[in-house]
Amino acid sequence: MKQSIFYLFMFCAMLYTQAQEYIVTAPSGLVVREQPNGKRFGKIPYGAGVHVVKKLNPFSVSDNGKQIQGHWVQLNSNDLGQVIFDQNTEYTPSDLFAFNGFLMLKSEFIKLQDQEIQKYSGLKDFYLSTSFKTFALKGDFFGDGFSDDLYRMTDVNGNIRLIIVNHQQNGSKIYGLGGEKDPFNISSYDFGILYKVDKQTPLWSNYTDDFREMKDVPKNEIVKLNYDAIYVHFEESCGGGYIFWKNGKWNWLQQE
Repeated sequence: MKQSIFYLFMFCAMLYTQAQEYIVTAPSGLVVREQPNGKRFGKIPYGAGVHVVKKLNPFSVSDNGKQIQGHWVQLNSNDLGQVIFDQNTEYTPSDLFAFNGFLMLKSEFIKLQDQEIQKYSGLKDFYLSTSFKTFALKGDFFGDGFSDDLYRMTDVNGNIRLIIVNHQQNGSKIYGLGGEKDPFNISSYDFGILYKVDKQTPLWSNYTDDFREMKDVPKNEIVKLNYDAIYVHFEESCGGGYIFWKNGKWNWLQQE
């Protein structure tokens, strides 16, 4: 029996490795469904890596007046760990399907990010940490109406850094998290989970002396922003938080 389980595990691992790896490019996230054209149950954030195991029927969508052609695809079941489930979802599906018009081969996505990074001389000694599932994000992290870029990068000391490029009307400004001068004393941002938190999402610390739900948090401790925030967390373990820019500095709300 144990031998059969071992071979099944190795077979699933082989399928996961052989599946083509893509990156989600939909700014608001890639909608995932229980079957093609079926009920949606969540989305996978921009910048997340997924694995396509099967291409299915042709499909197209209209996005900002532009027709995008593609196919329904089946994603590897291991990618369920990337899904942000809808609030009304009360089950975990065994399969997940999505439209591939908002997917890009990982190799092509890396090329595009490298081309952008090369524009900034201050980042010449950094390189993209592409071994992580998510190593690049987009969002308005400063509330100025411009879409900013966030890169997960490795510095010369081997620290995993979050580099945020604040695009402004006249030029850009670069901020860095991690390393010796990190405001939260986190030298390396090697969190397995990294994604953008949409504006107007209630943010709060879910742990003080014990775990607490939002209904138990005083109203003056709940933060709602008119711009996006960042979420980091270790996979399958405690430790992480919301990161957001406010009052001219980076802020942290603990998430266990």
